[in-house]
Amino acid sequence: MPRKKAADAIAATEKTTKAKTATTKATEEKKTRKAPCKTSVCVEMSGLNVSVDDIQKAVKKAVKDKGLDASDLKIYVNAAEQAAYYTVDGEGGEDYKVNLNDLN
Repeated sequence: MPRKKAADAIAATEKTTKAKTATTKATEEKKTRKAPCKTSVCVEMSGLNVSVDDIQKAVKKAVKDKGLDASDLKIYVNAAEQAAYYTVDGEGGEDYKVNLNDLN
């Protein structure tokens, strides 16, 4: 009987050691992983510098201010006019426009 208890104790110790080793390896892997690369896109034109994120936010606000609910929103940046035109579910017009100078 003493041999069985000793074998069980050794097996339990080995199991605990393997679990600790696996946990340590997983923790080390998490520490060595690089954070995802953050990116941003800016549009520069005629002295104007506006981020694409700011354009998107301004257009979404304009859509909301019009009381529209969009399932498909497309944005078109017109560099010559320094404006972003947009369509909401395929519908647009001259008044579906955000002046990019207002975003600076």
